[in-house]
Amino acid sequence: MLELIRIAEVKSRVIMLKEMAHELESSTSEVKRLVEEALSKRYLKRDGDILKLTRKGFEVLQRHRERYIHEKFTHRRGIRGRLARFFEGNIRDWRNHWRHRHGLDEKSINSLYRDIRMLNGRIEETMPLINLKPGEKGTVAFAFGGRGLVRRLTEMGLTPGTEVKILRSAPFHGPLEIEVRGSSLALGYGVASKVFVKKQARAD
Repeated sequence: MLELIRIAEVKSRVIMLKEMAHELESSTSEVKRLVEEALSKRYLKRDGDILKLTRKGFEVLQRHRERYIHEKFTHRRGIRGRLARFFEGNIRDWRNHWRHRHGLDEKSINSLYRDIRMLNGRIEETMPLINLKPGEKGTVAFAFGGRGLVRRLTEMGLTPGTEVKILRSAPFHGPLEIEVRGSSLALGYGVASKVFVKKQARAD
C-alpha cells in the first residue's frame, strides 16, 4: 500500500492507473486490489482514469518519512539507540516530539517538513553527506538540525536540489571538502552528518 502511495507522490501526485502495474512489477489484479483499498481508505481519489494522492494519503507518506528519519538517523546505533526508541514508544505527535526530544525549534521543524514533502523519490534513497566518497556526487534532499544550522547551510548554498561533489574527506571524522555551485567549501564532520542527499549514479 505504501509503495502505491509513493508512486503517486513521485509522479507529482498524478498517475495513470496502467502505469502502476508496470512500476510495481505486479499483476493487474493485485494492483487493482491495492488501488481499491487505497480508494476506500481515501488515500487516493479518482479523476477519470487518473488517480490523485489525497491529503490523507500524503499525510501517510509524510509520517512514513518522519519515522524513517527518526529510526535511521536520530538515535545512536547499538543498545543505547534501541533503548531510546523503546522508551519513546509509539509517537503520535511528531511535531511535539521533534521539539522536546530532539531540540528542533518551530522554524526548523517547518523547514524539515517542507523539504521532505518536496522530496522526489523514496526517503530510503537518502543518506548523510558523510556517506559519500571522494569523487561521488549527491543532490541535497534535506537537513536535520536547528535554525542556526539550516540558516548556515542556506548561506553556503546547500539547499534542496543542489548538487554536491565530495572533493576530499579527512580521516577520523575530520572535515570534508566539497564542491557546491562551482565553489569549494569545507564542512565539519558534524555539520556534514546533518545534510542528507540522494546519491547520483556515476557517469560511465
